[in-house]
Amino acid sequence: MHSTHPHTRTARVARFAAVGALATALVIPATAAHAADVVSQANGRLVDVSIAGTNVTDAVLALRGATAVNPDGSGDVTTDQPLDAEALAGLLQLSSGSNTLFGDNGILRLGAVGQYAQARDDGSSSAFSGAVSAAPSLIGVGTVTPSNVGSPSANDTATLTVGGANQLVGLTAHFGTLAASAQQAADGPQTGQYVLADTTFEVDGTLVNTAVGVISPAIDTLLAVAGGFGVSLSNPFAGGTVEVTLDDVLAAAGVADVNDLPPGTDLVSYIPTAVAKKITDQVASILDAVRTRAGQLGFVGAPLSAALSVAEGVINPVLNGLTNNVVAPLATALTALIQLPVNVQEHNADGSFTQTALRIGYLPGGSLARIDLASATVGPNAGRLAVPVAGAESLSIAGGMLGVAALLVAAVVIRRRTLRAVATARS
Repeated sequence: MHSTHPHTRTARVARFAAVGALATALVIPATAAHAADVVSQANGRLVDVSIAGTNVTDAVLALRGATAVNPDGSGDVTTDQPLDAEALAGLLQLSSGSNTLFGDNGILRLGAVGQYAQARDDGSSSAFSGAVSAAPSLIGVGTVTPSNVGSPSANDTATLTVGGANQLVGLTAHFGTLAASAQQAADGPQTGQYVLADTTFEVDGTLVNTAVGVISPAIDTLLAVAGGFGVSLSNPFAGGTVEVTLDDVLAAAGVADVNDLPPGTDLVSYIPTAVAKKITDQVASILDAVRTRAGQLGFVGAPLSAALSVAEGVINPVLNGLTNNVVAPLATALTALIQLPVNVQEHNADGSFTQTALRIGYLPGGSLARIDLASATVGPNAGRLAVPVAGAESLSIAGGMLGVAALLVAAVVIRRRTLRAVATARS
């Protein structure tokens, strides 16, 4: 059987070592010159719209918000980007079927809102969008340039109107202050905040009118009599609308503050209960006032007491049936028409984090349209590690020198092993 001479085996091993050393020398410069991640980045985006599951705002550069990217740590990057003419035109032309989404003829009108982002050299970043009045508390800056999309109600950041009085349900939401911010610290943690304040919901439609349509005439008749006895009250149901505040909705949810709601809570899910309680409380307030006055008048107040009894006979059965006749069907109709999750927090697949103040879903599950309103995104930030310690040319030279050094080391190893093999063969 043929056997390989020790000297031959040693030479072959040496050749493999030389090839490996050469490969290492060639690979190292390429690895060192690999493109680095950015130091920090952020995006403040006022609106992000999907229609029938397809995003329609990403394709319009002007609608991508305020973006700040710090690629090399050569200076903090700050972007204050109000909606320009192109962005406004892009929003105003968005529609889903026969429904215009933005502007005076749309379901959503926005006023005094802005977009802001900052990417800093220390690897931290922050972003903001929404009501400019909330910027100082959320982002720590005093100047975010405002934009307007249509004409919202006075003092509103946003006014949302869906359905109507002649439909099964109608809802008009007034958001006095609506904004969000996100921050990524230099050491990595990502957090978000949002503001939702001075908010009211006006609810009408045929479902609400099943109760209000009976209660309101009875209240009118009672107050007409009570007026002759010195009781001066107005009928809160005269317009066929029930108004509930954010505090009413929070009470229905069992929390004291909007920030106590779990992330992603749909406010609409608590509006029907808040509506029923508001009807009950407003009726009770009127009846108690008339009852108190009748008691003060004694025998003279007998006609007022009689009118009160008649009103209670009409109204109390309606109040007793609110849960079944109003709350349940209103919940079904409202959630099928609109969803309003607040404090939406998303840790995205690319390592970024997005805080959204309000997500509007139009029709069941947002199937017709979904609008993210007041969003802020930070990251992913690589920090100072993303800054190269030398330029590409220096890295190439360093890589070449390392390759030469590797070859010299390999040559020394080969020489020593060859001499050792020869000595062994002679012995």
